[in-house]
Amino acid sequence: MEELRIRTAIHSRYQVFDASGRLPFSIVFGLCRRQPSDTDARPIVLHTANSSLDVPYALAHGLLTLHEHHGEGGQETQVNLADRLRQSESNVGTYLTLSSPVGRTQHWREAMNIYQYHINSNSELASMLQPGRKYTIRLASEDLGVKWWVYGDDDQPPHNDRFLTRASETARLVNSKPSAGKASFAVVPKVPHPPKVETYMRLFRNEVGTDDTDGGNALAISVLNTGTEPITIQTRGSQSFLVPWGPFQPEEVETSRARIIDAASPAPTSSLVIVDAATGNVIREAGKPAPCSGLTNSNVDHRPTLDTLVTLMAGEPLVRRVDISRLLDGVPDGKYRIQMKPRGVWWCVGSCAEIGDGGDDRVPRQLYQTDIPPLMLETGDFVDILMENRKIIN
Repeated sequence: MEELRIRTAIHSRYQVFDASGRLPFSIVFGLCRRQPSDTDARPIVLHTANSSLDVPYALAHGLLTLHEHHGEGGQETQVNLADRLRQSESNVGTYLTLSSPVGRTQHWREAMNIYQYHINSNSELASMLQPGRKYTIRLASEDLGVKWWVYGDDDQPPHNDRFLTRASETARLVNSKPSAGKASFAVVPKVPHPPKVETYMRLFRNEVGTDDTDGGNALAISVLNTGTEPITIQTRGSQSFLVPWGPFQPEEVETSRARIIDAASPAPTSSLVIVDAATGNVIREAGKPAPCSGLTNSNVDHRPTLDTLVTLMAGEPLVRRVDISRLLDGVPDGKYRIQMKPRGVWWCVGSCAEIGDGGDDRVPRQLYQTDIPPLMLETGDFVDILMENRKIIN
């Protein structure tokens, strides 16, 4: 049978599956046409139902394999789900469009279509994943098992019933590489989540008798812990927490730059963006994400040092004055809007005083968890400013 080769990659959205369901979990697929022999300029439209992209069906019918890890060495045993998952064919699925490689100017990874199959914590498949164990999902073979696909007229999804009733092309869609990677994850009963915090941003107004050497070019950033107990967060240094993955690597997540509420001087402003109020153009962009700590040497002690920690007491706002003079340096006179990009931080329950009781200069090992989502410093606030002679005059 004629075959059409598709570059395929598979990964888990997170490195843990939260059996409680609070942390959404997906198997991530990346699909891209990049074979030199693929010379048809038309896009491909495929349906995911009853294919390797339909994860429970694929596991039940041998298109995907599930492996359980055992022992310190991580030896794998394949789990046979053919008789355990009651997955019959259905029409429930999603239409995906794969653009043609003909005339493509962008890198093929940027042209990849990303598809996520969400695994509900209450599903039949989830009930077979045991807390405390680790699993890996792989493609069973090069066959993607796609039952229906056609060539489309443009890169838009199908939009009429006549299109959807067309007969499928007969060529078999297969993976173009010997391996498509793997989706590995550990199953935990419940992933800890941080309490909700509220972050606010406004212009800083100097009080009588305070220093005004920066000419009033400052913001006040306040963070309020709305929970019932103190939490301690890491405001600078290499951070480790759960980050979402794409088919190949973690998505861009800022992990090493100092956060805006860090007590460093000058205050860190890498999460701030300045936008021209008249044109909407970005005048100063937020700092680019640095490499994730998950990609560094595993022998390094990543536990935060105590001097990088700040405690957010329950119900007590923490306020930081952030000098933005350097950020505004070179910005011409005019009206602008300052916004703040979201940034995640490592966190744990308790105060700095409680954490530092052990005598070590780092967070105690029993408190250091990395399989947790970050506490997010984010706000919908923005500050409109009028610049004149390098100073904010409003």
